[in-house]
Amino acid sequence: MDKLRVGVLGGGYWGKNVIRNLQRMEGVEVAVLCDPNEATREEVKGLFPGLEVVADPEALLQQDGVQAVAIVTPPSLHAAPARGALKGGKHVFVEKPMAMSYPEGQELVELAEQRGKVLFVDETFLYDPALKIVKDLIEGGEIGEVHHLLLERLGMGRIRCESNVWWNSAPHDLSVLRFLLPQPVRSVSVRGYSYIQEGLEDIALGALELEGGISVWVHLSWCHPISTASLVAVGSEGAVFYEGRFKKRKVVLYRYSIGEPPSETVDGIPSPNFIPAKCTPEREYTDFGPVEPLFASLRAFVGAVTEGEDAPSLGRYSLETLRVLDAGDRSMKEGGSRIDL
Repeated sequence: MDKLRVGVLGGGYWGKNVIRNLQRMEGVEVAVLCDPNEATREEVKGLFPGLEVVADPEALLQQDGVQAVAIVTPPSLHAAPARGALKGGKHVFVEKPMAMSYPEGQELVELAEQRGKVLFVDETFLYDPALKIVKDLIEGGEIGEVHHLLLERLGMGRIRCESNVWWNSAPHDLSVLRFLLPQPVRSVSVRGYSYIQEGLEDIALGALELEGGISVWVHLSWCHPISTASLVAVGSEGAVFYEGRFKKRKVVLYRYSIGEPPSETVDGIPSPNFIPAKCTPEREYTDFGPVEPLFASLRAFVGAVTEGEDAPSLGRYSLETLRVLDAGDRSMKEGGSRIDL
């Protein structure tokens, strides 16, 4: 194959990052950028001289010389262009989530398989070498049997106006959960709260249970003063902490020392009425190399297209994340009811 010619749909903040990283890759050419916003198109022209810029998505999706399309639009605008690109015989790199419902995602995965095309979801954190360390620690038994995970994605910044915090932020955490643990999600309950925009949740609290009784809490907020994208995995022998914000990334392994329950009682109360416990940091990782996770994600997409390589965020894998997202959305609409999967 000659250079892989890629068209990018969406020239906003993340779209510009996608173009920048694609242009750094050998064997890849960014052929065209499509964005309906004139100001965005003019900005892209200034940042990337020589790049063809168009306003109509069909002008991108129908281009014969484009083999792949990167869809970098708001969540509600992912499925339709992904469907159009696949039907047009193009490989698809689409921002998470790939669709706003599980049936829509199933349709896209089946369409990609029928057409023999790659459907790749940009679950960027799966390509962070820091998260790979977390996975290796868990799979290596460093924290013992996994009991509980807490995932938090909090902060203030770009607050979406067309979809809520669950659909924007939870795909990150649910894909991380899928990446780290093989146990499927068996139930989900989500409560959402709207403070900034009426009817559009900006805070969400999710409680999930995995097969085997592993508990998971997901805390998402656009109203939090402290910015974090963190994870704590609690095990029988220790815990691991991961901070995923790019400039704050680190991984810390903690070791537990937990005493025995008291064997005596006084008037029916254990004596002494506590179990001694201590937690000590054992290892800290802060050097993860120079590769940007988005670059690694795009490189995995190109490898899937040109070499048939496997990748953890291919559509057929990401469909499981969409299944949980869809169930969480239904739970939130029902006031936090438990949805069994």
